[in-house]
Amino acid sequence: MRVRAAVVLGVFALVAAGCTTDGHALPAPLPPVPAAARALVAWSQAVCTSVQALQGLQAGIDEVNHTAADPSQADFLPSEISSYVSGITGRLGQAGEGLKSLPPSGIEAADASVAQLGKSLDAVTEKAPPDTTAQPTLAQARDLATAVATLKPAAADLTKAVRSDAKLNASYNVAPACAPVRQFGPVDAAAPTRPLVAWADTMCGAVTAATALKAQKIEDLIITDPRYARLSGFDLSSFISSAGSGVARLVETLGTITPSGIPAADKYHDSLLASLRSVAPKLPPSDSRPPDLDFQPVEQLKPQAQQIIGVLATITLPTPDLPTIAGANPVLAHSHDVAPQCRPLGSPPPTLPPAANGTDLGACAGGKCQVLLTGQADITASGLTFTASVTSSGVRILQDSGEISFGVGGSGSFGMAGHMVTVRLAGVLDGKAVLDISTG
Repeated sequence: MRVRAAVVLGVFALVAAGCTTDGHALPAPLPPVPAAARALVAWSQAVCTSVQALQGLQAGIDEVNHTAADPSQADFLPSEISSYVSGITGRLGQAGEGLKSLPPSGIEAADASVAQLGKSLDAVTEKAPPDTTAQPTLAQARDLATAVATLKPAAADLTKAVRSDAKLNASYNVAPACAPVRQFGPVDAAAPTRPLVAWADTMCGAVTAATALKAQKIEDLIITDPRYARLSGFDLSSFISSAGSGVARLVETLGTITPSGIPAADKYHDSLLASLRSVAPKLPPSDSRPPDLDFQPVEQLKPQAQQIIGVLATITLPTPDLPTIAGANPVLAHSHDVAPQCRPLGSPPPTLPPAANGTDLGACAGGKCQVLLTGQADITASGLTFTASVTSSGVRILQDSGEISFGVGGSGSFGMAGHMVTVRLAGVLDGKAVLDISTG
């Protein structure tokens, strides 16, 4: 009996030690894949979008050189050069701005990769023709192409950085704009999935846009300040001619989204799409603009704008709402919570970010401030005075040269070379806005 007990105990010891009965060690179990983090998904989405803007930058210079070598194409060469240079500089600018506004991920290798890419983009941008109003030369186009060729493959460097941190890897893999980087280990059955993050992100963006269209007010289009009243006609005519485009873009976006496979979620999508489709024919065609629209007086434009606002107000947001539907499915709930354009389920109501200078607009005189604005006020920054006005969904900046309107996270600049004022909207809520103002 003692012998049998010893044999059983010996077998148990082998299993407990992670060994097979033939003496070979079993592989250690892989650690579970960590949960994706909302901030890291947003970081990944922004970086991948910027990197995508850089793909194929070298394409185009061969066509320019081919045209330059053919004397019969001489008349077409200037436009071909301009198109090439403007395309390159535009994509460099898009990528560069996206990276500069990106908060750090907190992961050393990833942030170092982004910082290095930013420096490389700055170096290439310096090779672009400095005078954007002048016709670029063939030599300038070739110099720019040579500089672009020095850019390292950004996607490869980014992949290496992503592999350095398991949580970033998991977050990167569900970001819609990123190509997944292979990751090993058991995955939680309720973890976010790339298709559902993409679905939720698109739907949240569409709901936000539809809500903004539905909430349009005539007061947002009329400038009562007599100094800028001349701009009201432009604002009204632009609104009238573009209202159809806003709905058409949403219809196109929702019409191409891949179904989630969750009946309640797809029903919500279908209902919102049907409502937008029913509204679209009642708005001015998105591809036409009456030739006399810009010359009509404000009093003639106002009733047209008011009629369109009435049509937009009939957009129906389905019930139950998207957060309620997402909360009923664990995988969709977690996918919704990490999607950059969605507010996490159960999060407190939105609030304005703190303003370092509070309501002290005088703090902006030195050229840099962060202030809380209510309604409308004149602000002077580094000698340049402008009027800032809070709208239902953003802010309007009025100055002698014209106006700029943008929403949360957006920005606008005005002034002259070497003396520019930049205003960024950090938040807007209930007629109040937090503005980040800088000069340079």
